[in-house]
Amino acid sequence: MRKKFIQSCCAAALILVVLMPLAGAWRSFKVILTNIDFEANDKIVDVKVDLQNDSGESNLSIDIKTHQDIEDVQLMVDFGLETDKGNFSTLINRTLNFCKLIKQRNSDPLVRAIYEDLLKHGTLFKECPIRSGTYSLNNYKVDEEMLPSFLPEAKFRFAMMVSTLKGGMIVRSTIYGRIDKSKGFDNLKRFSLG
Repeated sequence: MRKKFIQSCCAAALILVVLMPLAGAWRSFKVILTNIDFEANDKIVDVKVDLQNDSGESNLSIDIKTHQDIEDVQLMVDFGLETDKGNFSTLINRTLNFCKLIKQRNSDPLVRAIYEDLLKHGTLFKECPIRSGTYSLNNYKVDEEMLPSFLPEAKFRFAMMVSTLKGGMIVRSTIYGRIDKSKGFDNLKRFSLG
């Protein structure tokens, strides 16, 4: 009896060890992109954006053609959650040197993590100055694993402006979306106490 009990405990422990990384990977929400507004300086760059929303999945594709080499690239990012209808409260607001971000792996861990995730889905800029040429992002889906599991169900805005010190604005874009807890694999709403 004791031997069977020990075998059962060992089997349960083995299953937990094997499945725990998978269980930790499930999120209780989905990130759904709803709209993208953008403006590009057509003297420097052409940009085409395609956002697809199919069965609760958002996929973003972007084609970029730069007409010239671009130096001294600055990146401004702003992330906010909707507090009132149409009003967003800024949580993150950063301006940084994009070339420094590319060269120094520890320059800004949050933006660096987003950039490295984007690199997995296309051919984006990997050196500075950014060379004249064609770049793309293909069927990008937000990796919910990069986000904290405690995010509230809310609408959000992610604004980004790419510019140079000499030439001004290159691209300005705003991505709107929502964090939807009803679409998550492990919907914990049904276990709430309130």
